Amino acid sequence: MYICCFSFLKKIIADSIILLIMKKISTLVLLALLLFGSANAQNIFGPGHHIICYSTHPVDTTVARPHNNAKALIRSSGDTLIAYINRAKYTLDIALYDYVEDSTWYEGGYVPPIHTAINNAYARGVKIRWIHNPSDSSKGFNAAITPNYGLALINKAIPTLPSASYSGIMHNKFVVIDGRSSNPDDAILWTGCMNWEPGQICKDINNIIIFQDSALAHTYLTQFNQMWGDSVEGGQPNLTKSVFGPKEKNITQHNFSIDGYWIESYFSPADQTSNHIISTIQTAQSELDFEMFTFTLQADDAPIVAAINRGVNVHGIMDQSSLGYTPYTDLSNAMGSNLLIYSGLPGYYSNGICHSKYIMVDPCDYSWNADPKILTGSHNWSSSANTVNDENTVIVHDSSIVNQYYQAFHADFLALSTAGGTPVNLVQTCIPLGVNEVHNIDEVTMFPNPTSNTLKVTLNIPGSNITYSIYNNLGQMVQSGKLDARYVNTLNTDGLASGMYLLRVQTGNTKEFTGKFIKQ
Repeated sequence: MYICCFSFLKKIIADSIILLIMKKISTLVLLALLLFGSANAQNIFGPGHHIICYSTHPVDTTVARPHNNAKALIRSSGDTLIAYINRAKYTLDIALYDYVEDSTWYEGGYVPPIHTAINNAYARGVKIRWIHNPSDSSKGFNAAITPNYGLALINKAIPTLPSASYSGIMHNKFVVIDGRSSNPDDAILWTGCMNWEPGQICKDINNIIIFQDSALAHTYLTQFNQMWGDSVEGGQPNLTKSVFGPKEKNITQHNFSIDGYWIESYFSPADQTSNHIISTIQTAQSELDFEMFTFTLQADDAPIVAAINRGVNVHGIMDQSSLGYTPYTDLSNAMGSNLLIYSGLPGYYSNGICHSKYIMVDPCDYSWNADPKILTGSHNWSSSANTVNDENTVIVHDSSIVNQYYQAFHADFLALSTAGGTPVNLVQTCIPLGVNEVHNIDEVTMFPNPTSNTLKVTLNIPGSNITYSIYNNLGQMVQSGKLDARYVNTLNTDGLASGMYLLRVQTGNTKEFTGKFIKQ
């Protein structure tokens, strides 16, 4: 999308082909120690599974697709971060808005010794560079908001760089681990919206997304090097070439393939991220769900209102810091009770904030030609984020990942609406089946489509224990049974009302296929 001329289209196609050729994700399962309050060995990445997302608050797995439960790091995202830092072998490149380990600062909360992991990595030869938002109040920066106290704890030999005074805030939140390794399986990108602060780790609504992909890691390194002014591993910044904010150029790749799914990457302000936010919203067929900390840019709320007007179901949670701005007025008028304001949750954290910044498009994967996707990152929906701040954004077109975000959103919306006295269960407006469409038409074939009285189903799937389920547009199972891969299966659809249905086929080894058909 966002193609204005044929030459640009050719460039994107060429870039995508090159990236697919260069991408060499192996089938080696990498294991590491993740700390979730206690030490438990967990799979970090495995074959065909190179994207992991986490919520920093409870999730609702009752709306999970089968075998796709979301993961919550309750007060333990800092420990998980340490586990990733500990696996670094060669380089750590960190671009982080704020880093504080003082458990009494601001909202308060537990922060593990991240600095120890950083210093240990440096001691074992890992080359480290660190870009941060300035905390010098004498230069006009608000040290009370981003004191970056944690930087005083790291080894003084590790080079650090504050962003330039001519730009907005350096609001990025990413870490590239072993991005230049000759083994593409080493490269890890950690991003999302969480700062390394006590309240962010222990109290606030945040999300984390991690990629094992050399091409995407290299793109983030390209952006890091533009701010750093040099590409030397562990070297000092080159202040004569270093650029931030409005002076940056659009020099990074934007389109990637990970596990067969399309991933987009954008950096503000060079990539005009708001345009991509708007275009993403405009693709919605049936459902939009969002959580947003700072929502002050009217250009980003207009397409949501337009989506509502064309019949898209929209639910959102906005932090109270966005009250009083035009988007709140526009959206509250258009959404009514479907827009909730977050000011903490009684019984959970009454003084927390909704710091997540994401929007889901068609999380149920049910609309015809739907493209489920999640847009997230450091980018608040504000004019500053779009024009002067350093920000990073990813768009992930993967219904499994989207469904995991939906589990977090559903938990938040239900808890917040319950606290307000009117519990809202979103299952009635969103079908929690976010399974992927069949990529190989030879595996499951349905005909005729549309159908009247019978639906023929043929399979090219090994195994004998094959079952099917048919769901209507309310997510209700209306028919089920067994299928035989040896024959053409005939399903009686005479009793189904006219409309769109989803056929889910599941094998004994839990592999799933889905397809949509229309009953006339």
